[in-house]
Amino acid sequence: MKKLIYSLILIFCSITIAQAGGDPIKKFYRKYKKRDQVRNIALPGVLTQTCVVIANIFVRDKETKAVLKLARKAKGIRVLVDEGHQVPKSAGKALIRDLRQKNNMEQLVTVRADGNYTVIMGQIKGKKIKKIVVLNFSEDEFAMVAVKSRIKVKDINKMIKVFQRKKRKEERKQKKAEEKQKEPMA
Repeated sequence: MKKLIYSLILIFCSITIAQAGGDPIKKFYRKYKKRDQVRNIALPGVLTQTCVVIANIFVRDKETKAVLKLARKAKGIRVLVDEGHQVPKSAGKALIRDLRQKNNMEQLVTVRADGNYTVIMGQIKGKKIKKIVVLNFSEDEFAMVAVKSRIKVKDINKMIKVFQRKKRKEERKQKKAEEKQKEPMA
């Protein structure tokens, strides 16, 4: 009986210690959300999915429906926008480092252009993307979008194919219009 109690205590302590580190996104969000000139919103998954279902009723084009199909798989969204230099760049870079180390997130895309620095990170388990974090740094603004999801890689590929088909269709239409303009008038 003592062994059982000791093992339960050990398991409870290890769970508590593991949770003490916490989610870096949650810590960052809670730290900066109440500051002046910082806008934030946290949407639970139920609300996100409800909004997607309602939007799906009014949407007709295939591209938007493909995006809404992906959005339906979002469990929760957190958005934090700083317009008044309340979030230092060093804090954002520390968040990137913590996401890599503590959450095992990979840097998927990094873009540097015109004084803007954008990082897209993802936590991929198996064939699903569990978390997506987009961080954008500029000279006068900082933005973070964190999404918990259950998006499959094949769903993203389907959405990309839908957009590629639309682009090819537009290119063919434009080519036909150019050919029609080149024809001599009789």
